[in-house]
Amino acid sequence: MACQNSDEATKETFHSNYFAYTLEALREHVYSILNDVDQMTMEAQSYDLETHPRVPVIVAHNNLVRDTFSMTASLLDSMG
Repeated sequence: MACQNSDEATKETFHSNYFAYTLEALREHVYSILNDVDQMTMEAQSYDLETHPRVPVIVAHNNLVRDTFSMTASLLDSMG
């Protein structure tokens, strides 16, 4: 209702009360993804390229995901 009624004071109260919880949940999610990507990259690198020729594409994608989520983690860490 606060958004529909443009009640800035109530919106600010909600943000103040729940920001820390939201930030922590996002942090946990981002660091979980980073951990998963590292594990999947290590696994992919263990495959024989003769049998699995697309491994370099998968590893490149994982690196892109890692870089993106690392930047996000830095932003979240700077928030508190």
